[in-house]
Amino acid sequence: MKKKQNQSWKNYIPITKWLPNYSISENLINDIIGGVTVGILNVPQGMAYASLVGLKPVYGLYTSLFPSLIYMFFGTSRHVALGVFAVVSLMSGSCNLRVTQEIISNNGTNMTSTEVEAISINVVKSLGLAVGLIQIIMGLFKANYLISYLSDQIILGFTTGAAVHVLTAQLNKILGVALPRHSGIGKLFFIYQDLITAIIGEKVNVITFGASVVAIVILYISKYILTPRFCAKTLVPIPFDLFLIVIGTIIADWFQVEERWGVKVVGDIPTGFPNPALPDLFMFRHVIGDALAIAIVSVVVTVSMGKVIAKKHNYEIDVRQEFFALGIVASTCSMFPCWPATTALARTLINDNAGTKTQISAIFSALVLTLVLFFIGQYLEGLPMCLLSCIVIVALRGMFLHLQNFVTLWRVSKYDWAIFAITFFATVCLDVVPGLFIGTIFALLLSILRIQRSSPTLLDDDCAESGKTFVVFFASSLFYFNCERFDRKIQKIVAQITGEKDISKAAVSTEDMAMIDSHKPQKTVIFDMNGVSSIDLSGANLLVKIQKDLITNDISFKIRNPSDHIFSFLTGLPNTDQLFES
Repeated sequence: MKKKQNQSWKNYIPITKWLPNYSISENLINDIIGGVTVGILNVPQGMAYASLVGLKPVYGLYTSLFPSLIYMFFGTSRHVALGVFAVVSLMSGSCNLRVTQEIISNNGTNMTSTEVEAISINVVKSLGLAVGLIQIIMGLFKANYLISYLSDQIILGFTTGAAVHVLTAQLNKILGVALPRHSGIGKLFFIYQDLITAIIGEKVNVITFGASVVAIVILYISKYILTPRFCAKTLVPIPFDLFLIVIGTIIADWFQVEERWGVKVVGDIPTGFPNPALPDLFMFRHVIGDALAIAIVSVVVTVSMGKVIAKKHNYEIDVRQEFFALGIVASTCSMFPCWPATTALARTLINDNAGTKTQISAIFSALVLTLVLFFIGQYLEGLPMCLLSCIVIVALRGMFLHLQNFVTLWRVSKYDWAIFAITFFATVCLDVVPGLFIGTIFALLLSILRIQRSSPTLLDDDCAESGKTFVVFFASSLFYFNCERFDRKIQKIVAQITGEKDISKAAVSTEDMAMIDSHKPQKTVIFDMNGVSSIDLSGANLLVKIQKDLITNDISFKIRNPSDHIFSFLTGLPNTDQLFES
């Protein structure tokens, strides 16, 4: 009994199960290389994505450090690398901007930049705690099925639409213009209006824009042309993002770009770790809607990526435990100035390609970030902000490649194309959170429509060649909303079999039904239910009705291959005993 209890709590802390069997000789070197590689990648990415949240770059380093360490204890994926992710960062930033503006407007007094920053940090911390609690509750109620509601087309449409928002958020930084921040429905249109006004008004900082163009070109060529050629054998990528930050900082300091040309730089980077503090629980009512969306998106992205890598290495992840792991990570990290963390495709693939074997790599990734926070950060204070925006823009290439789905999905499936398109345009034209909900609701409605429009088909098999037995197949569920269409299509199939234009619907008494066994009808229609996953009471009553209708035309109607739960359901209803094929 005691051993069973020990195993039970160990399921919630997976590191207690695999760490005792950790092989230093087989895994440590790989974990060091993988951890250091990801740690180096986290420095520029963390600093760059902080702008999406509306926070200083140093907070991106915190978000890259603490979550990965905590996930090491509770996660079930060996290769997932938690940290900043563009879409979740953008969603957190949208929530942060909206709530911060509400608090400032309700306050009614002018606030200093330090006070506004404190409010933003509190909003983000409260958001993180709300996200974590939602994920833990989902895990407790075994809400794994929620992931299935977000199809690939919803995720692709949403992330591609969000990429447009991410790109737009960087444009003012690479142009070197200060713009008012917008939030809410249709904010992109207001942002582009402000950008056009700034360009026409000749407010663009030429030095900032020129440096950004050069940086984007060099970074793109380095990452997507040179890297595939030179790193094909080593698998460990060259950290061009980090090179850009180091070289850019040196050049900016050398030419004193902030003083001479007004180029905006990173500024003060505090040394060391921030002091932990509980978030403001009273902000929950402001962030709960955004927290729900972020909680679902972060789980979907992390689990999807984890499953891909787990399949490659022949192990499985525990989806329910991932809810707990991410929830504990978000809740714990809410004591620090971090926004909700999740994995990212590029970071996890790099972690895998670098040879990582276990989550021990997170320790070495954290050591790299700790080194930056304690010793190197002060030397990056002169880094131009536009270079961080260039890193974000170049990293969006993979997301924008999903625009090809407008062509490929149209050729393959109009339904999937519609889901992708609606989710994409709703996300772009409205905002990220409304876009996700609209895409999900539209996909569910479209799925119901597809079930409703499903039709039974007459199989051209050996039975049909006899001219007496015909098999009908239906690849859908039989529910109240598609019963009428199913009945109508069956009538057409029977009319095709008999050559009659109208099938009699005369009532058949119970006594007449009892004669079915004693009288051999001339033809038999068999309904193969192998493709029917579920049926409700309306569907069951329809099958009885069809049998009664067809017997008046000297046609027997039987069902074949029902699933176990459909068989149990039908046998528990009256007047269904004659339905089953003997």
